[in-house]
Amino acid sequence: MKLKKLLEINQMCETGRIHFDIQESFEYESSSEGNINILDMDIVHFVRAFKLLNKQSNPKVEGSLHWISDRLTGLANELKEYTDE
Repeated sequence: MKLKKLLEINQMCETGRIHFDIQESFEYESSSEGNINILDMDIVHFVRAFKLLNKQSNPKVEGSLHWISDRLTGLANELKEYTDE
């Protein structure tokens, strides 16, 4: 599922609006796809790219990335259950 779609679903479930800086376009240079807007990335691709970037710049973030990955997986599963009903 694309990040853009997850943010839209999150906005429906939460009170409040999506923050302005989240809605801005941000390009990521993918070795396989060239430049891509991160909001158009699949959640799995985003987590892998995020993990790679942070591992290169700061190896101490590894534990945090596992937590983020686990949390995103849990949210994706909840959203899937919500949309399947």
